[in-house]
Amino acid sequence: MAMVGRALVAMLLLACGPQIAAAHDLTPFQEAGRSHVIHEDVSPAGAETINVETYVPAACTGKPCPLLIAIHGLERNAERARDNWVEAAERYGLLIAAPYFDRERFPTRLFQQGGVRDETEPARWVYAGIERFFDRALASGRVAGTRYVLFGHSAGAQFVHRMALLMPAARFSTAVSANAGYYTMPLRGEAAGFAYPYSLDGTPATDASLSAAFAKPLLLMLGERDDDPAHPQLNRSRGAQAQGPNRLARGQHFMAVAATEAARLKVESRWRAIVVPGVGHDSRRMASAAAEALFAGR
Repeated sequence: MAMVGRALVAMLLLACGPQIAAAHDLTPFQEAGRSHVIHEDVSPAGAETINVETYVPAACTGKPCPLLIAIHGLERNAERARDNWVEAAERYGLLIAAPYFDRERFPTRLFQQGGVRDETEPARWVYAGIERFFDRALASGRVAGTRYVLFGHSAGAQFVHRMALLMPAARFSTAVSANAGYYTMPLRGEAAGFAYPYSLDGTPATDASLSAAFAKPLLLMLGERDDDPAHPQLNRSRGAQAQGPNRLARGQHFMAVAATEAARLKVESRWRAIVVPGVGHDSRRMASAAAEALFAGR
């Protein structure tokens, strides 16, 4: 069933009343293989029903396993975001969850930008929904540990690094931002140049919260060949162009600014960047490279 169809079915089930909704399996990770679960949440737009694509390897049906949450890109394909991690899930024993943020209810300001400009209460940011889904995942009894890995590619990478910047208390063990089109620079005030989403200017961020963000592991992944200034999906706004001509250059600029800010704050940064040889704007190959970087030899 297509993701839009699943979301519509879920909304119909919920609209028909608690007895029908209760018949639908709302507990994630209950069976091996590909599946999905309906997650009820809130955003600046109000109450939301979110479809989450899931995968459980056979080895994880008899024991709890670590959880990886994958955030899709601009194409809004949560099934692909999940499937990019199936091989790694089998190899390393991982549960995979990929929420679907459709264009109609989650335009750019709510998806990649989290609703930060729409809502002063962080609990209503779209980013906070990841934490609430994690609560449900923990309650299922299927998740090992008390943390999750967060991965996003392209537009999903924008989501991930902004969540890491603005919600440093989130329970991810590592946040992986791969091939973002542009970044929220860890700057405020006159140094920012541009307001959010190009910087932290206009957000509740403080030096203390930025220091806390630097203390959490963020892995920035850049494709060596993701350097096309004419890529059809590349953001060409003034704020994005000020960060560099292409994704590779913008990621390198982001890390340079972050290093300068960590030094200003006199804190150690746990952020690191890797360039993936021979890879362009490819979500599957970047997911494979992330799996190798995070889990090989574990």
